[in-house]
Amino acid sequence: MFKNHPKIDVEPNDFDRKLILAGWLLVALNFILVFSFYASLPEVIPTHFNIKGEADGFGNKSTLWVLPILNLVMYFGMTMLATKMKPWNFNYPTKVTEKNASKIYAISIRMLTWLNLGIALIFLVISLNAILMAKEVNHFSIGWVIIVLLLAITLGPFISIFKMFKVPKS
Repeated sequence: MFKNHPKIDVEPNDFDRKLILAGWLLVALNFILVFSFYASLPEVIPTHFNIKGEADGFGNKSTLWVLPILNLVMYFGMTMLATKMKPWNFNYPTKVTEKNASKIYAISIRMLTWLNLGIALIFLVISLNAILMAKEVNHFSIGWVIIVLLLAITLGPFISIFKMFKVPKS
């Protein structure tokens, strides 16, 4: 399945580590947000929203804890993927050679850290949106923020792939 990519170890650089730390802070903030508002929420809260941002699914307020817990599990898994898995085990859209491997591998690590940060931010925004809707703060819709974030994390990997194609092969 994997090609014989050069086995060159590339670690996350300082900026990548700062992105990872920022993501951990977002995960912690998600827990703090839910914990801070949990006691004041009604027993039944919105759990699903349609494309217009209107609540169309409801559940017990304890279901709100699913978001930060899932955020934690996913962030941990993606962080391990970006920092512990050897980059030569990934698939790449371009030929990886001894000369370009370190650059290509660094781009893939950066892509994973940005993607992970974006996902953590989306979970935080979804938690905030659920809390605002449960507290009936209807004059402030953040559904558009979620759409912008989804577009950004969708486009991010394409930008990284474009950068990989620009790296000289020899």
